Amino acid sequence: MEKKIVCFSDIHGQIDNNLTDWFNSHPGDILIFAGDQKGSRLEDGSKFASWITNLPYKYKVIVFGNHDDNYKNVQDYCKKYKNIIFLYDELINLYGINIYGSPYSVAFGNWVFQKSDKDLIRLYDSIPDSTNILITHTPAYGILDKTIFGYNEGSRSLLDRIDKLPNLKYHISGHIHEGGGKIIDEEKKRVYLNVSLLDEAYRLVRNPYAFIYKK
Repeated sequence: MEKKIVCFSDIHGQIDNNLTDWFNSHPGDILIFAGDQKGSRLEDGSKFASWITNLPYKYKVIVFGNHDDNYKNVQDYCKKYKNIIFLYDELINLYGINIYGSPYSVAFGNWVFQKSDKDLIRLYDSIPDSTNILITHTPAYGILDKTIFGYNEGSRSLLDRIDKLPNLKYHISGHIHEGGGKIIDEEKKRVYLNVSLLDEAYRLVRNPYAFIYKK
């Protein structure tokens, strides 16, 4: 079985024709969003919701991020669409692929979906061993999480749990804009993705990431 999966995060309200055209020219089976759709304080989520519902994917899996304090509105706007799935520290199975999503990141400032890294231990310990694709807004510590100031801002608790997941093939995150990119762990046969589309100056500089999942 092969399924095309497309993933992205951290658009912060920057939905333009070029981005829409990219998605329309790269249809697939599963679209994954890893958090931070909200831009300005006044955004109620309706623009993002109406936009993502029309993208050419069978399923859309959404994990919110620390900026998404309008998440309830987004979910309300999308509730009539059965193919849009919101994950809050839970597992779903699509096409035989176990996908787990968590919106939390390490506490910094007064944002939503944040906990201390110590408190995240209990949260991440609940990630099932059967997980094939893990979606978290935060990266794991030391993996695509370095800021322009040279600091690693990912979660150590998440790193500890990821190291123990025997069936994990992809970890998809965002949050640290300047960490956007891909790392392949050949030994564990695992791919790490930071799919932030914006850079540290909030400029749209990357395309979404597409891959074929083979089971």
